[in-house]
Amino acid sequence: MHLSIIIPAFNNYSYTKKCILSFNRSNLPDKHEILVIDNNSTDETAKFLSVLNFQNLKVIKNKRNFGFAYACNQGARQSFGNHIIFLNNDTEVTANWVDGLTKCLTSNRNIGIVGCKLLYPDSTVQHSGVAFSSIKVHHIYRNFAPSHPAVNKQREFKAVTAACMMVPRKLFLSLGGFDESFINGFEDLDFCFRARSKGYKVMYTPESVVIHHESKTPGRHDHHAHNARLFASRWLSSIDHDLDKIYAEDGLRRHLEFEKKLGGKWLEDSNPNHFWDQARSLVISGEYADAENFFDQALSFNPYDVRRLSIAEELSDLYVKWGRISDAEQCLDAIIQVTPSKRLLQKKARIATMAPHLPSDLSQK
Repeated sequence: MHLSIIIPAFNNYSYTKKCILSFNRSNLPDKHEILVIDNNSTDETAKFLSVLNFQNLKVIKNKRNFGFAYACNQGARQSFGNHIIFLNNDTEVTANWVDGLTKCLTSNRNIGIVGCKLLYPDSTVQHSGVAFSSIKVHHIYRNFAPSHPAVNKQREFKAVTAACMMVPRKLFLSLGGFDESFINGFEDLDFCFRARSKGYKVMYTPESVVIHHESKTPGRHDHHAHNARLFASRWLSSIDHDLDKIYAEDGLRRHLEFEKKLGGKWLEDSNPNHFWDQARSLVISGEYADAENFFDQALSFNPYDVRRLSIAEELSDLYVKWGRISDAEQCLDAIIQVTPSKRLLQKKARIATMAPHLPSDLSQK
């Protein structure tokens, strides 16, 4: 396979450096090139790229900032690969990220675009596909744990982000590339919709993982309203409001009563939370420190899960057993702030009468 990796860059030298150096720990095909399109950066980006001794790296220097779409199209026209990966400069790749994308793209001749699992630096999910509600475009399952079953299914979506997107070069150019009417936003969604209108599938694969610092380019969201209006003017009639449908497929549903009463997003999640199960087992065996760690992971499994209220209360109970009364009170305070109840207030009052103490065998916990 001939592969071209295209990285548009404007300033944020430190992120561009991390991005390029991360290739040292990844597996790339023998026939590949890395094209960095420098959109007239004014920081140390140009200097760094000029002295970088990196295999198969090519730098294209623009005289002004032409924007994301233009830079990607420019790179695609000058590339030699039969496959292209567009990659944001605020990303860091992992070992087998290319293999996962390639495996998915080549698994079916009707697949035209593949996006990967993007994780924040804290390892929570940033992107696992794009979904639509009646009022908003969603990076579905943003902030979920990377182990949640919902983000570990290879599946078709209406769109994926171009922060890391693989597409055959011939297809990309035949569709006219990214539409430069969009200004640093929505050009990837528009391209996905155009590809789908020609019969191609847009896929997400969890087998490719990339770290994404997200939205580090200056002025990244300055033109959001323009881009959203332009996208809606073209595709509003084609948008299937699929968010709730995807939730249902993945064993989740919105908790409308909580959303109405408390505001924000609340989900009922039927997927087993194995971190919670493990935490409970460790409490029974008296391994409190390990139990605390698994409770923390259980709380992060799905940040919108109504079960988090029960998990937090069980963590409070653990702190009482452990003699950490102040921590127990803080857990209850967090729950009471969301859903105050007479039972919880009475429970907090009882805990407040307890004198802090440490188990004699704390070192064994």
